Amino acid sequence: MKIWAVAGLSLLLLAGCSSNTADKKEALVGETLYGNKCSACHGGNLKGAVGPSLLNISNKYSEDKLFKVISEGTDKMPGHLLSDAESRVVAKWLLEKK
Repeated sequence: MKIWAVAGLSLLLLAGCSSNTADKKEALVGETLYGNKCSACHGGNLKGAVGPSLLNISNKYSEDKLFKVISEGTDKMPGHLLSDAESRVVAKWLLEKK
């Protein structure tokens, strides 16, 4: 009986860890992509440089709108610097920043 309880608890713990690990990996990928493709204009600290600050961007854009801006660009920002999948990861990462 104890072995089943231990096995069940272990599975629950592992299931919880795996999604947390996936979230951490996605955040690391988002941060890396941002650092490689976006930080030259928007600053390594998100406070802006040539481009505007991206701090609290969630107050201005939904995930879909931010994805579109990153993917397609704007009149002042080039688009298509990232694949659609990469743009989605960066958008999610930016929306978590305060």
